[in-house]
Amino acid sequence: MDEQRSDFTNCYGCGQENPIGFRLKYSFIGERSHIEFEVGPEHCGYPGLMHGGVTCVLFDEAMYHVIARTVPEVVTVSMAVDYKSPGFEGHRLICEAWVEKREGRRIEVSSALVDASTKKVVAEARAVYREVDLKRIIGR
Repeated sequence: MDEQRSDFTNCYGCGQENPIGFRLKYSFIGERSHIEFEVGPEHCGYPGLMHGGVTCVLFDEAMYHVIARTVPEVVTVSMAVDYKSPGFEGHRLICEAWVEKREGRRIEVSSALVDASTKKVVAEARAVYREVDLKRIIGR
């Protein structure tokens, strides 16, 4: 498992110091990023069913981290999510992401979210990221 990045301590997804964030921990299995997530009642929309927005946070984190191994300054340009089956409260989900293609500053990534016990695919995603100079965007 690679060390967690320390420059995003307040990130809503992976920031370990964000008091209201997810505090996700990620690792790598081969060329894929890997996140394990336990669905709690605070992650649900309908009772017992994970909110679709939580799914998007998991995807964005997994996809960012697989890119950040080689290109640390990227932003999400677009993301498409296909929901396949519910994420259930009390279940452990596994989210993995992999790079599909890179052309210049454009990086295409795919991801899958799977229920660890049932092996059902909860959702799949595709996204485009762009390499950027964060200092220019943030103005610092």
